[in-house]
Amino acid sequence: MANLYQEWSLEQDRMLWEYRNEPVSTIAARLGRGLRGVETRLAKLKDPSSNAYMRLFSDDLALSNEKNNGKKPKFVPASEVLRRIRWDASLPSQDFSILYYDRVEDEVLEAPFDAPNTSIKGKATNIIDALPEHRIKGIKFKEQIVWDRDRRLDLVFSAPGIARVMESYDAWKQARDAEEETNRKRQAEVSYRLQSALGTERFTELKELSREIQTTAQREDNMLLMLEVEKYVQVALTLFRQARENPSSSLAPSLIAINDYEALDQLSEIVALLPDPHLKPVILTEVLRAMKKVEGKPVESQPKDLPEIDEADVVETFVRGSGPGGQKVNKTSNRVSLLHVPTGLRVECQDTRSLQQNRKIARKRLRLKLDEYLNGSQSRTSLAAQKAAAKKLKSKARSRSRQKQKREANNDPSSETVED
Repeated sequence: MANLYQEWSLEQDRMLWEYRNEPVSTIAARLGRGLRGVETRLAKLKDPSSNAYMRLFSDDLALSNEKNNGKKPKFVPASEVLRRIRWDASLPSQDFSILYYDRVEDEVLEAPFDAPNTSIKGKATNIIDALPEHRIKGIKFKEQIVWDRDRRLDLVFSAPGIARVMESYDAWKQARDAEEETNRKRQAEVSYRLQSALGTERFTELKELSREIQTTAQREDNMLLMLEVEKYVQVALTLFRQARENPSSSLAPSLIAINDYEALDQLSEIVALLPDPHLKPVILTEVLRAMKKVEGKPVESQPKDLPEIDEADVVETFVRGSGPGGQKVNKTSNRVSLLHVPTGLRVECQDTRSLQQNRKIARKRLRLKLDEYLNGSQSRTSLAAQKAAAKKLKSKARSRSRQKQKREANNDPSSETVED
């Protein structure tokens, strides 16, 4: 079955190049494209002899930046952006919001710029004053992201500037809405082709699976969701295999995927167009893992699921807090202490003024500690430490290599071998 081709616009190429260092599954989810289509297009953008490369870098300034002929502009920190929004009279603060990482919910949340502080310990009354800067992930003007830490995007101080962004917001929103309408049409076309290939009965089952996984994503925690996503991909792949083995029920047998790799790529096209922006990359990551397994490529090992805790095995006590904060801390029993009776593991938490949030954080810490107790070197904490250590070694190796090249370029005598 040939994939449904959609021409790549210049704006999509720019977005693809901007996100090129992110996982393929994340890029596909952002752009609403299939996994193989994203990989193929990115390869063309990296090829100087391709038309896609020439179109993207036809601007001499952009080309010179890619060749590192000029220094990149300094990335303005979130504190400076927030300060400008607060004190610049031309910027209506009610139109801005912040995206921040919430440690309790373990996800990125959005809050209005002027939202009060209701959960973070300290004297700050506004959330932007209470949040540590490293937890601020992005800043939005209405629905448009104007500052993003991970993408190093700054439209406030850097070109085109926040004034131009505000002036052109209506045009941006129209373009965004038009792109969403295009994605809806493409979803209908992809759905029609899949229905023709799988047959009405199997396609209905696939739709029901997709509906169930979206419902599951709204009520389950991350670890349970990962199990459901893995099951979803395997069941969907089984439907494609059934269509291949018994093509008589297909409305268009010529459109049936010829192997599992093709089937998974077709599945990625429909998943990339799902309405849930948080669920798409999760499913696409699992689809990509399945595609690598089919190809016989090595798949990065995933950390084991955190062990569940039976509340009957936990002794929970509340004690008075300690440390700075005066009577708000020292005269309230907001410190949570958990004892896991079967293992004797104990954790405490007094991170926030909210007792309920401290209870959630304490249970998460106990699960991590129990995971380390049961799984040892394969626990989530140990794997994260191993990954950080490997990253540090690679960084040191690159640094030594750069220093060696610099010495050789400067003909430094100290870099030459001294013979006795």
